[in-house]
Amino acid sequence: MKKGMILSATLLLSSQVFAAEVDLKQTMKQMKVAFKHAAEAQSIEEMKAPVAQLNELVSHAKQGEYPPEKQDYYLEGFNKLSVALDKIENELANGEFEAAQTSLRSVDNLKKEYHEGRNPSIWKRLFG
Repeated sequence: MKKGMILSATLLLSSQVFAAEVDLKQTMKQMKVAFKHAAEAQSIEEMKAPVAQLNELVSHAKQGEYPPEKQDYYLEGFNKLSVALDKIENELANGEFEAAQTSLRSVDNLKKEYHEGRNPSIWKRLFG
């Protein structure tokens, strides 16, 4: 009986640990596809689903455990993405498709900014 309870508790705890793990590379690939679909959207209805998916993926990425030296940097970027995506969702809800398209460019700019900061070039490392 005790062995069964211990095994059950171990399985429960290990499933929680695995649930907290985030495959950032896979999540980023999914974000790239969702962003592409949002950017290619020709209407509010076409843009809503990929933007919602992006928001879910960012929320999922926030739950990950990252190297301590990068944890704050990653979370800062994810938080900025959440704010930008919430703004886009509000614009879509208000029927402001062109404003949402413009705001989507800010998401692309955040991607560029944080990807460069995550993997700075050799020149940036040497000369700042």
